[in-house]
Amino acid sequence: MSETTTRIPFLAILVFLTQACGPSPEEAAVAFADGWFARATAGERSDDLCHGLGLLKHPQFTCAELLDHAARIEPRERTLVEINHPDCFADVCGTFYELRYESSSGKETLLVKQDGNQFGAYWYRSDSLLALLRPADETEDEPDLLQTVYDEITARYPPLYQYPPCLDVRPSSSNLRGELMRRDAIDVAVVDALAAECPETFCFALVGQKIATLCP
Repeated sequence: MSETTTRIPFLAILVFLTQACGPSPEEAAVAFADGWFARATAGERSDDLCHGLGLLKHPQFTCAELLDHAARIEPRERTLVEINHPDCFADVCGTFYELRYESSSGKETLLVKQDGNQFGAYWYRSDSLLALLRPADETEDEPDLLQTVYDEITARYPPLYQYPPCLDVRPSSSNLRGELMRRDAIDVAVVDALAAECPETFCFALVGQKIATLCP
């Protein structure tokens, strides 16, 4: 009985020490990102370097284009300034690490998705990629214009992907929540607070050149 009593704590300590010596999942995600950027700088452009589901869900850019724009920033200039852990991104839920970087060339966001012990570059945006997004044209059909603007603001503010565009709802005094917002000056925290007050559907609409948040 005494041998069993002494061995269990000792084994538990060994397991704890083994786990403590390895990198945390967050550290592993950052290490993966460092390697991804390094391979981009080295000129690798294989689709295998991007998460397949991410490319399918967000087809605005190819994997090669993401890597091209990542390679424009010198690795030594890139500084990791923030790490977030969104439970979902758009309509996909899982284990995500949102890594935000700053450099003399601007800002970048790399979303890393963990599947088991594997990490993948699920989504990437930089200032140079944002500049390529097609500006909204008022001559477009309304649904296409809304989708264009939605793509623009969610590329600029990734956390807003959790809220869809209001494709079948028109803004009115009864469903409008909060003030109209400029597309380049959206406060994500304000949007999250408005969404928390909406028990069911919360979505974005377009009023002129500004964004409206609706609770239909």
